[in-house]
Amino acid sequence: MTRTVEVVVEIPKGSRNKYEIDHDRHIVRLDRRLFTATSYPADYGYVPNTLAEDDDPLDALVLLEEPSVPG
Repeated sequence: MTRTVEVVVEIPKGSRNKYEIDHDRHIVRLDRRLFTATSYPADYGYVPNTLAEDDDPLDALVLLEEPSVPG
């Protein structure tokens, strides 16, 4: 059985840019540039419609050979 999990990517693999979805304007916008010397080794984001103990959506790492696009 194949299962699919939807993930919203906020930081693409190899990037230091953090994007967020502006639901009011229906766009993906640059939220900030992360001030670190390293970049993310995988796409980083969250699983929509979930809730972790910190009241934020569950974090997710997407392990692909190539980076995806934010959103």
